[in-house]
Amino acid sequence: MAGYIPDDIVERIKSESDIVTVISAFVNLKKSGKDYKGLCPFHQEKTPSFFVIPGKGFYHCFGCGAGGNAVNFIMAHERLDYPDALRYLANKAGITIPETKSAPRSDIEALYEALALAGAFFASSLKGESGSRILEYLKSRDITSKTIGEFGIGYAPSGWDNLIRFTSSKGLSPATLEKVGLAAKKDNYYDRFRNRLMIPIRALSGRIVGFGGRVLPGSDDAAKYINSPETEIYKKGKLLFGLDLGRDEIRAKNEAIVVEGYFDLISLYQRGIKNVVAVSGTGFTTDQAALLARFCERVVLLYDSDSAGIKAAYRACGMLYNTAVRPQVALLPKGYDPDKFVREMGPDRLLQTVEASMDIIDLVDTFVKGDFSSQPLSIQSRLINALTDIVKPIENRATRKVLLDKMHERLHLDIRTINRITEEYRVPRPDDSAGIEGKIKPEKEFISLLLAHPELINKCGEVSSKLFVSENNARIFGLIRELYVKGDGLRIADLFDRMESDELRRVLSEIGTIEIKRIDIHNLLSEFLDELEMLAQDRRREELKNLLDDAVKRSDEDKIKELTIEFENLQSRGAWNTAKRSRTKGAGRN
Repeated sequence: MAGYIPDDIVERIKSESDIVTVISAFVNLKKSGKDYKGLCPFHQEKTPSFFVIPGKGFYHCFGCGAGGNAVNFIMAHERLDYPDALRYLANKAGITIPETKSAPRSDIEALYEALALAGAFFASSLKGESGSRILEYLKSRDITSKTIGEFGIGYAPSGWDNLIRFTSSKGLSPATLEKVGLAAKKDNYYDRFRNRLMIPIRALSGRIVGFGGRVLPGSDDAAKYINSPETEIYKKGKLLFGLDLGRDEIRAKNEAIVVEGYFDLISLYQRGIKNVVAVSGTGFTTDQAALLARFCERVVLLYDSDSAGIKAAYRACGMLYNTAVRPQVALLPKGYDPDKFVREMGPDRLLQTVEASMDIIDLVDTFVKGDFSSQPLSIQSRLINALTDIVKPIENRATRKVLLDKMHERLHLDIRTINRITEEYRVPRPDDSAGIEGKIKPEKEFISLLLAHPELINKCGEVSSKLFVSENNARIFGLIRELYVKGDGLRIADLFDRMESDELRRVLSEIGTIEIKRIDIHNLLSEFLDELEMLAQDRRREELKNLLDDAVKRSDEDKIKELTIEFENLQSRGAWNTAKRSRTKGAGRN
């Protein structure tokens, strides 16, 4: 049983959840031989190291080590427990789960349900009598009924506890609303959003994670927008508004247009420009840059044309250069934002502006009249600060050099100015901790052989967990031997469900990527067993040396004699072991 879901339904969900289809909803996958690859959704990278192996039903990232099956991916990406990840996949596959009794939801799932309930309440309130002036306001911005429904736009009524009373009637506590930023507490709980137009913010999965609340015209409230505070499931710097709706178009065009506001995006989307996302409520972040890099190779920043918008574009370009995308900047006429421009000038004119976008250095060049050295000191200082914002986040030396060379060429910067810019950043040292210990690698190859040829497990009855350096490898070996003896299958995609931790899933996914090409599998098994035994003897010899040193210090003659005999026995086998190891290495495994 998986929670309250019958076993046969669990198996159906897993069998009908094609791992490529599941992960493609979140990662732009490209064919790579018989597998697929893309930028890892679990860490920032510029070169794809995330692979999906459909033939075996799992994924593995060679960068961060993340791995698992389709259910594990949803668990990790959507932060769900196992039963709720199954429910998520069942919903996507159109599978009804005949749960015979109320299944307890995880704490995370309860937060999602609270947000969904609030979204339904706000949408319903918009259609009520109190929402009529909101509809008039939306009409004045040319927002259609279809768009209102598509984005789930709603209304938080006036009053201090409308949402609390509604959700309480559905069995939801105010404390849960507080956890998702919809309620706050002084002496008593009260609604955080009141008399505001409400725009749901959704994760890539399409589930609501927060809201943006816009003040209504004529209100005395000084805050034009109030956004949900960060919660356990809403990290504003890690998602982009509208990406759940626009990702397919972004993939198809291999280009994303980035705007700043909710209505900038909504207006463009309504007029057929759907490869668009909005930062909304935060400055552009490195996580958002990495997120976009998973779906396209070109990003056009369509920010407001005021000084704040231009400065934001400088910073965003620096972050985007640190990914695999090519950033461009599109300039709107003064006094226009994307929403106003597309409403007054139309989508074709806006697309022409996007097409005319330029590299950030070329953009800076348009603002500089004459050589850099001829500019007033105040202009020089601002220019250096702007160029530093661009260069500072870039880790790749080659990318930095190309940009610095272009600055020198286009802006006529002298070497001292270039040096001033480069002094402002520090290059992170590469992480050299990755890699596989030589003593652990044979263990993983050994397990990979057994997964490919389970019948060989019959010859491993005497293999002890003490032969393994890695406890994780020993546990995986023990599990597959146990399952084989019971007559259970050893399909690697199913084994992930039996792993007790993310670390074990990482190890198993790495093992799953190992290809055993030799056809003399029985000889190969013997070589592995010999090598595991030899490595175990090497470790024991090192232990005996330390134990002998300790016994000598304590003048324990009996212990010295006992340890010496064992050590000499191991040593006498050492020459034979060394020769055999040499032959094994010479034969090769692949």
